Amino acid sequence: MNDVNNNTVNLINADFHGIHVNLVGDGEAIVFLHGGPGSEQSFFLPHVLPLSQQFKLVFYDQNGCGKSEPSIDNQYSMMNEVNTLELLRKELKLEKINLFGESWGSMLALLYATTYPERVNKILLTAAIGVTAEGFKTFGIELEKRLSENDQLKLSKLEDGLESGQSSINDILSILDKYYVFSEDSLKKKANTSIKPRVNQQIGEDIIKNYDITNKLDTLHHIPILVAQGSDDILTPSLIKELLVDYIPHAKLIEIKNCGHWTVVEKPVEMNDIAKEFFSSNILS
Repeated sequence: MNDVNNNTVNLINADFHGIHVNLVGDGEAIVFLHGGPGSEQSFFLPHVLPLSQQFKLVFYDQNGCGKSEPSIDNQYSMMNEVNTLELLRKELKLEKINLFGESWGSMLALLYATTYPERVNKILLTAAIGVTAEGFKTFGIELEKRLSENDQLKLSKLEDGLESGQSSINDILSILDKYYVFSEDSLKKKANTSIKPRVNQQIGEDIIKNYDITNKLDTLHHIPILVAQGSDDILTPSLIKELLVDYIPHAKLIEIKNCGHWTVVEKPVEMNDIAKEFFSSNILS
C-alpha cells in the first residue's frame, strides 16, 4: 500500500524475468513506457494515478533501469526493449495493449507497434521524438540552442569529468532539467528519478545508427495514434509534425499550452483528461 498525494492506492509490485513491474487499478490495460533512455517508471507517478479509477495501469522499469535487473550480458538495445515489452504482455496475459509512450518511450511504442501491430490497440505519445534518428539528433541540437552560455560552460566541464568519475550523469541533469519544462516551479513536482548511464549510452547509440521505421509505417494504419506535445517542448509541435505526424497521416496532434517536454509532470490534469478520452473512446482499431 502506498500513500500518494494523501490517497491510498494499491500498487501491486511484481517481478517478471528481472523486470520490475507495478500494477494499479482495474479495467482495460494501459502500459506506460518511460523515457531516458535509462530512466524509470517513477517518472509517471503519482501524476497519472487518477487513470487507475477506470483502467489497469502497468508501469515497469526497462532493462537495467530503476529496480529492474541489468541484462545478462550488460548490453542494451532498442529491440531488446521491444522483446521485453512483448514478454511482459504475455506474462500479464493481455491479448492487446494500449501504449502510453513518453520521450524515448514514444519511440519504443512505435517500434513495438511496427513489430507486433496485431497486439496494439491504441497509442498515446507525448514528448514525442519522431520516426527516424533525425528526431533524436534534432532534439539534441534544439536543446543545445536553448542553453545559456554559463550552462554550456558548466556542462562542458561536467562532461569532461564523466570518464574520470569526477562528475555524474545526475550532475549533468541538474543543469539540464530546467530546459525540459515551461515553468521551473514544475520541477518541484517531478520524482527524483535516476538515469542509468550505460543504458542511456548504448540505446542512444543504437538509435543514432538504427532507428528508422519509415518502411514499416503501413503496419500502423489500423491503430489510432494520438500525439500530445507541449507548446514549448524542445521538439515543438511544428517540429514533431515534420518529424512524426506527417509520416503517419491518421495520427492526431494536440498541443499542450504552456508546457515543455515533461507534459505528465507539468500538465497532469490535462494529460489525464486526454488519455481518458482517447483510451475510452469507441474508435475501432
